[in-house]
Amino acid sequence: MHFVERLDLLDSFYLSVMSVTTVGYGDRAFKSLPGRVFASVWLLVSTLAVARAFLYLTELRVERRHRRMAQWVLGQDMTVSQFLAADIDNNGFVTKSEFVVYKLKEMGKVTEKDILQICKQFERLDEGNCGKITLADLMESHH
Repeated sequence: MHFVERLDLLDSFYLSVMSVTTVGYGDRAFKSLPGRVFASVWLLVSTLAVARAFLYLTELRVERRHRRMAQWVLGQDMTVSQFLAADIDNNGFVTKSEFVVYKLKEMGKVTEKDILQICKQFERLDEGNCGKITLADLMESHH
């Protein structure tokens, strides 16, 4: 602004900030063609930069909330109702994989829909329907 519109430094700074924040009181305007071209580029880039900054701050806040939720979930002892919910196959005990799946769901890191999609893929690869994927099953599925 200072070099293009021949404004002093304070007015250049003022015009830049007012333009970016879209306040634009109208007391200053871009008068020359190079000034208007510069303003077009400046407003596009600076508006995107401000939007990116707000997005970054929002992501930080959400991430901090997720970390607190994970710490809270992992800090809890398992109750009887949680045990029953974690025992996916209802066999009377919770395996390590069942416990991990339950805790991930509790933390909101995976949903039931995600788990069902993964189970469908597993069932498709488990040719013998024995609850395991063997190397032979994998080789057969690729042919």
